[in-house]
Amino acid sequence: MKPRPSTLPILLSELIRVDPLASAKTVQLPDPSRRVEQVILAETFDRLRRCTPHSLVVLHAEVATGGWSLAAALHLAWERNASGVVVPRAVAAPSGTALAQRLTMALLLIDQDPVDVALRLAAQVSAPASARALRQARCAERLAEQTSIRGVLGVLNSELDTVAVALVVGDAVVAGRAAAVQARPNVAQVSVPVDGPGERTWARLVAAVPEHVPAAAQQVESLLRLARPSLLAAWAQTRLNTSMHAAHEQAAFDLLRRLASEPPPHASPIDSAVVDPPPWSSELGWQVEHLNRAVWLAPLRSQGDPPQELTHLVRTAWQLGRPTWPLIADGDGWVSWQSSVEPDGGAPLRRALTSFRDSAAAYDLVVGVGRAHPGVAGLMRSVAEARLAAHVAREAGPTVQWFDQVGAKAALAWLPVAEIAQVAELCLGDLMGARDRVALVDTVLAVLDSGGALSQASHRLGVHRNTVLARVGRAKQLGLSFDEPEQRLALHVLCYALASLWEAQPVEPPAPEAGAPEATPPD
Repeated sequence: MKPRPSTLPILLSELIRVDPLASAKTVQLPDPSRRVEQVILAETFDRLRRCTPHSLVVLHAEVATGGWSLAAALHLAWERNASGVVVPRAVAAPSGTALAQRLTMALLLIDQDPVDVALRLAAQVSAPASARALRQARCAERLAEQTSIRGVLGVLNSELDTVAVALVVGDAVVAGRAAAVQARPNVAQVSVPVDGPGERTWARLVAAVPEHVPAAAQQVESLLRLARPSLLAAWAQTRLNTSMHAAHEQAAFDLLRRLASEPPPHASPIDSAVVDPPPWSSELGWQVEHLNRAVWLAPLRSQGDPPQELTHLVRTAWQLGRPTWPLIADGDGWVSWQSSVEPDGGAPLRRALTSFRDSAAAYDLVVGVGRAHPGVAGLMRSVAEARLAAHVAREAGPTVQWFDQVGAKAALAWLPVAEIAQVAELCLGDLMGARDRVALVDTVLAVLDSGGALSQASHRLGVHRNTVLARVGRAKQLGLSFDEPEQRLALHVLCYALASLWEAQPVEPPAPEAGAPEATPPD
């Protein structure tokens, strides 16, 4: 029959976590997982020679007089395979410490009366469950004092000593020791779920426990479960602090934007273009006095202000490799920037965007990058450029767009294509009712983009030149005629808006009216 975990021998690592050994000085502890089956109060060397293996020896009287007696006692304890030796601090010497290290013998120094210490240790060894309960109570007190996630993990790792503990969210280790999740021989993993609001699991506490230690897995699991309330409290406090910090940064950024757009009164036109960085910007860790290149992150499909949960995830992913770069929610996205004294200091930003590529794909984001401009006013100009570039990425891709490469094309991405397309229903009614309207609009748009060159349009569309000519003629019959110069710009914008809208939202052709022949394109 398998023994109950509470009746298994207590380990040396457990005894040193509770008094009286918790207040002892650990000089040498080569194997914390050594079990302790009994406590020996050794007053004579004869008693030392009769001690059994796996005993914890407390030296007293003649064997604790210092000098050669300590060395002899350590040798006898080593020969009897004792788990460790406890000696009064007053009789310890450097030579004894050196001998304990050579013998790989656990050595602890105490200030209390050895007899009293031995009696208390004997009670703990005879009742392991009580000693473990005391250890858990002491650990609970330490956990309750922590106010951060790293503090909670620090207590667990110090309490469990050789057992690595980590907090895992998804597949990522966010705190603790990464060794806890690494597969190793003769090491078992203990995992405890950590439930957040709504009883949904948001993380796991994982510990790597040596398989040769009896009942270690049960004890580790108990401590991990004990840490969950403190961990949740620290997580909630972190989220609260993060929200407050985000609101502070957002208000500061709005004030910075106002400083750039509203020059101080009585300033000359030249001075109004130069805005001195406010002193509180450095308190936030912001650098705005050099060349600033803004980055705009935004969801691929804009739906207004992004939710707070998405903001938290994006901020965590962005600042994982860029802890000194701010990330501020603004409108339908987030803004960040790199400040550099070098005119061509875009290399760090390119590396940052490369490392962020997987996160951008995971959260379905596009990225726009502005040009480098000096000072506060330059930062706001770069922010506007980055936002335009992000809108180009939304319309035409790829995921990352640099304003240097976009130029005037950014104006097209800013057009309200849905509203413009609605105008087509009014002024191009015949065209919008045709079944082949998509092909006609795409053809006219290609011809207009090519400056009226039918050959270039046919090459772009991948059809014969005669097909392009036939489609243009049919489009003119349906009202889409661009022969008049004063109409050409408006029709060009209409075609662009319709093509963009239909590409994003494919439409079904209208059903033919009852009794009417189906329209057939001439090509």
